[in-house]
Amino acid sequence: MAGWRLAVAGVALATTWLPGPGYAGDNGPPLPSDIAVKAAFIYNFARFTEWPALASAAPIVVCVVGQDAIAAALVKTFGGQSIGGHMLDTRLSQDSATWRACHVLFVADLVTRQSADGLGAVKALPVLTVSDGKGFAQAGGIIELFVEGGRMRFVINVDAVERSRLHISSRLLGLATIFRNGHIQ
Repeated sequence: MAGWRLAVAGVALATTWLPGPGYAGDNGPPLPSDIAVKAAFIYNFARFTEWPALASAAPIVVCVVGQDAIAAALVKTFGGQSIGGHMLDTRLSQDSATWRACHVLFVADLVTRQSADGLGAVKALPVLTVSDGKGFAQAGGIIELFVEGGRMRFVINVDAVERSRLHISSRLLGLATIFRNGHIQ
């Protein structure tokens, strides 16, 4: 139970404020960068997701496409940690043929259009797709990150979640903007 509270607090904290580029803070410790905040969100999304056929000792494979810095931040910050007994395995994965082996697939905004065919191929698989590309959830992705009022937010497409057969915690859904049946709710 304490782990869930910590994860909820981590997501809530990450949604509170996102510094502007180059912000150094007011004589305090440096604030998290956009990259670090996205890495924290991806990690917490994995913490709040259950995969239907994930073997008990299998790693959770997090694939990152188009943003090497996010993969590096995931390894630096969360490398060696486990989620529900599953080690986190972060990979750079530009080849869409390998995406079927991913449990979490982050596709950076810059490459979402070029990745449309690959994303379509994993649409009905238990792959948690995440992007910071505008309109990603409306295009059938599961989670879309966006900044609103200086805060990182996210939309969850619940139709895409159901299609993927993933189970996302109601706690995470409670923090999200919900996209269902073609509409934001």
